[in-house]
Amino acid sequence: MISAFTTRLAPIGALAATVTLTLSLGSAHAQTERSLQQIKIAAVSGSVMPQDFRAGIERGIFRKHGLELAITELATGTNNITAAVQGSADIAYADVFAGLSSIKNGFDIGLVAPHNGASPYQYLLVRDDSPLKTIQDLKGANIALGAPPQFKALTAAVLEGQGLDPKSVKFTIVPDQTTYGALLAAKQADVISTSSSVNAYKWIHQYKLRPIGETAKAQLKLADGSPIAGWWSTGTWFAKNRDTANRFRDALRETITWYQTLSKEERAAIVLAQTKIDLVALDKETPGVLQAGTTHFGFGGPVDLPKLQTWIDIGNKYANVPADVDLTKHIFETARN
Repeated sequence: MISAFTTRLAPIGALAATVTLTLSLGSAHAQTERSLQQIKIAAVSGSVMPQDFRAGIERGIFRKHGLELAITELATGTNNITAAVQGSADIAYADVFAGLSSIKNGFDIGLVAPHNGASPYQYLLVRDDSPLKTIQDLKGANIALGAPPQFKALTAAVLEGQGLDPKSVKFTIVPDQTTYGALLAAKQADVISTSSSVNAYKWIHQYKLRPIGETAKAQLKLADGSPIAGWWSTGTWFAKNRDTANRFRDALRETITWYQTLSKEERAAIVLAQTKIDLVALDKETPGVLQAGTTHFGFGGPVDLPKLQTWIDIGNKYANVPADVDLTKHIFETARN
């Protein structure tokens, strides 16, 4: 298998880094160049979204479905949606709450395909020398988290689930999720909150941080049976490109199914290639890192609208996410079938 990667910087807003993945693969996944249709993709960094997506591209799954993806990396899902609305992207990765907020703000977008459910982990990290020891100590603390409202909803629900009123803390928005560790080390926040096991353990070792409270959140069933993020397009693009949207969804589902068959070690190798974070090495220092960092929570099936609405209601409770969007209109048929 031969892979050729071309990287170029593209100034979309102030935050764009374009990575065009041109992959020449063996006959098992081959498509002639003339049959491939290019799709412009807006996505976030591989360290803050599921690693299965880029791994599926490299494996040739999207090319097998006749698609070549040109990826532009932006800081947040909201930036990605803006790129789709402005026409610089065809399909954009964003969390459900960012999508609904954009719809409420008048953007004509809809979900083409779900991608992932909620991580079973939520890390509240403090400096090792911090006086904060328990969740109750966080009253009045400044907690840094990402701009997408899902992070506030998840963090608030986790705090409340452990007995602390989320209204008793201050939430500070940090647009670039990759900077949390350095921000905490520089004492610009008391706590950082992340769902990413990969980044959490990297920062724990790099900046001498420690978790506070329970990191497992699966028992809270916050998005039980619902995706929390996926791929969006404008209604105009979808109407003109339904076949392409179907092929993208099918390739994504095949990617998720394939990734679920991989061992922890195989997934760790993919994480290392995409993020430079060596989970195997970290696991030798802190047993359990490999399991947490390679846990896969891909959502490879159709969206169940009532379960999605339950997740939206949680977002409405904790982060003022609009709960009255017409889901039958904005969850496109490719996502519902």
